[in-house]
Amino acid sequence: MKKEIKLSGIPVVSGWGVGKAYFVGRAVQQTSTVSISRQDVGDEIMRFNEIREKAKKNYRQYITDLGGTTVDVSVLNIYEHILDDPAFIGQIVETISSKLYDLETSIRLVSNDFINRFNSAGTAYFKERSSDMVEVCEKLISYLYQDNGRAKTFMEPVILVVLRTFTPTDILSYDKSKIQGVVTVSGGKTSHAAILARSYSIPVVSGLQNISESINPGDQVLVDAEKGIVYVRPSTTVVSRFKRQTDSEKTLEELKSKWRRPVYTTDGIQIDVLANISLADDVDDAKEFGADGIGLIRTEYLLSNRKEMPSEKAQYEYYKQILDKADNKPCVIRLMDIGGDKIPQFFDMPLEFNPFMGWRAIRIFLERKEIFETQVTAILKAGINREYSIMMPMVTTLQEWLEAKAFITKVASRLGLKRPKCGVLFEVPLAILEMSTFLKEIDFASIGTNDLIQYLSAADRNNAKVNYLYNPIEPAFLRIIRTAIKCANDNGMSLSVCGEMAGNPIHTVLLVGLGLRRFSVIPRNIPLIKEIIANISFAEAAESISHIDAIESTEDMDEWLKNLNKRLLGNVLEKLPLTVGV
Repeated sequence: MKKEIKLSGIPVVSGWGVGKAYFVGRAVQQTSTVSISRQDVGDEIMRFNEIREKAKKNYRQYITDLGGTTVDVSVLNIYEHILDDPAFIGQIVETISSKLYDLETSIRLVSNDFINRFNSAGTAYFKERSSDMVEVCEKLISYLYQDNGRAKTFMEPVILVVLRTFTPTDILSYDKSKIQGVVTVSGGKTSHAAILARSYSIPVVSGLQNISESINPGDQVLVDAEKGIVYVRPSTTVVSRFKRQTDSEKTLEELKSKWRRPVYTTDGIQIDVLANISLADDVDDAKEFGADGIGLIRTEYLLSNRKEMPSEKAQYEYYKQILDKADNKPCVIRLMDIGGDKIPQFFDMPLEFNPFMGWRAIRIFLERKEIFETQVTAILKAGINREYSIMMPMVTTLQEWLEAKAFITKVASRLGLKRPKCGVLFEVPLAILEMSTFLKEIDFASIGTNDLIQYLSAADRNNAKVNYLYNPIEPAFLRIIRTAIKCANDNGMSLSVCGEMAGNPIHTVLLVGLGLRRFSVIPRNIPLIKEIIANISFAEAAESISHIDAIESTEDMDEWLKNLNKRLLGNVLEKLPLTVGV
């Protein structure tokens, strides 16, 4: 038997899965060109229109079939828009007519031209959009080879192996019940394929190179999409660990029922555990998992698959649905974090070599006041008689914040409404180092650890080459977090942590010890965090981290944290259905 191989990539959709390797798709690449005679041009164009209509009908059927499910079918609408795009149609017809290439060659040439343009735009958003062109190209070409579009079935569980950019059809073309995971060369968390996979709870690991050299068709493959690891021909030890993980889901159901109530430490300190959400339906998940409120509403979802900025009415309906479902529990609405990897298709962004450090969030709002005013107006109207607050992302200087707060106050005054509580998401190093100055001008604070760590370490957590530098237990980073939490607590200011660090149960004792009393995490992890909190003393946790300054390396911090969890929690962590730190 061949030896186990362990591959490292980037986790895109979390979860575990095991099955036989099944290779899918035809890579979008320039094959040898095929020429036609001028008298064949009409036939090729007619065939193009025929398969274009077949593809559109196929996508509409997908939407119809999924209409009664929880799957977000809106991600499929964009493909019909591409198929009707005059620029796309015109270029293919022009390539057939003027260059006398056959239909497949023309589709590939034009699609690759669009893909190259998207990739050269320099932003993660446009690179993700290039996968939409891969999807459409492959769909059209599948009809050239008499693919009838019916979903293919499997006799046993499979792991889909994709040697190019991962696309939605890679899932929709097959029996979803048998797909246990996807491993792919490329495809990020914001891609349409990832959104669809997340809807079906299919784990995905991306960024894997030389897949065909490591995996053979039929090999057993185990996907650990929590850590971004893929095991080819996994050992019995690894498979046993996976089976324990599956069994632990039963424990999670028990914890969900137990923790639909507030949680207190053993010495009586209440700790709030709130949910991070994007959609109104996510509020249902938050309730099911026992959220004490909504700590982060990511309003960028409003921008998905739109050809123009959402109107005040559309935004109002979105916020109202969320606030209505929240049953008057506290909700923190983060204003749109436009920029970085969240660039709407319709938004006229300047070409930036480093968009994460460019025109983004509050910087856009202060320049494009009409966008700022529309969102704030919709929130204020939807929030009447509701418990909510507004949070501003990407704030760097106090002057930025004062200008933004004054504008929100002005809009509220114009509407005859009281300005809600307004706070800052501290994710820029310059701002968090000046937190004591900000506290005089804000109503609450939150720390976004994801971006903050990236900016402090100058390392992209989604870049496999450098993400080893992205470490939330870096001693210098923990000192900054401790100082910020202490500063807020000393001033009686509400502060939460809403990045992935807060949602990792391995870090719960550490954060409570640092003085944190407000977590904001993905819904699934709420009962896990509460179970840990209920088993520790706030005072003992604080005392245990008093000597943290003496630890100088991440390796030593990691070992110290393991010992801390063992000492204060005993075997509690071992009993929990953890999907991190396993």
